[in-house]
Amino acid sequence: MPADHQEFDVVVTAVASVGVTVRADGHGGFIDRLKHPSWWSDTPRAEVGDRLRAVVVDAARTPPRFSALPCDIRIARSLRHTEPLVRLCPPPGGGRVVNWSAVEGTLGIVLPADYKRLVEVYGGGVFAGILRLLEPDCPDAMYDLVAQTAEREEILAELWEAGEDKPSELQDGRARLVPWGYDEGTGLFLYWLVRPEAEPEEWTVVLNEGRGPLWEAHPMSCSQFLLEVVAGTTSSFYFTDLDDVVDPEDRNRFEPNSQIFNR
Repeated sequence: MPADHQEFDVVVTAVASVGVTVRADGHGGFIDRLKHPSWWSDTPRAEVGDRLRAVVVDAARTPPRFSALPCDIRIARSLRHTEPLVRLCPPPGGGRVVNWSAVEGTLGIVLPADYKRLVEVYGGGVFAGILRLLEPDCPDAMYDLVAQTAEREEILAELWEAGEDKPSELQDGRARLVPWGYDEGTGLFLYWLVRPEAEPEEWTVVLNEGRGPLWEAHPMSCSQFLLEVVAGTTSSFYFTDLDDVVDPEDRNRFEPNSQIFNR
């Protein structure tokens, strides 16, 4: 059976005023008219026999609900990495309920869907004994998403004004950096490279070494980066030797801020 976030090449088998019935890898499905590109653009209306790319948005419905909107497909692709991360590094329970509209209004951006999912499932805390996920409304400003966004912008601006090289991705002045992760041991920060022409799910992860000018870029979502760090498959120079600095029992463990702050 199809699962949420799975992507298929589907064939339209019937058309109605409310949407279209499709076949996907031998399974039936339904695309609501609002989830077909023709509702939002000049794309031709669906016809029987059409083939299109679609993603499962609600596998629990009968028949499963699909979307053929490019934005939903991008979001689903980023969310696919949260599920294997949860299996590999189980959340302790609890998670967070966040007023994302308020947070995004303060930051002036829409945050990636996979980051929101991580915070809702895990909350803020430390993955693999080393990599801390920043969260909104954290009681400690050092680990608060909004507070660190403002602080890092100020710190980086001062460094660049003093003559430190700015990453090439920022040279045109149109992109900005928003921090989402932190390595307390080295002082390394992980950022999204926020580009106005890119959807949040397309943002690149960039790392800045904590005590130096070097940068590293990874064209992937934050959840994929976390998954590769925890799984030991990352190509990042800064996290490839994790077994040398992290206790084996911490490798697949997440420690929430609530436990850390109550020590």
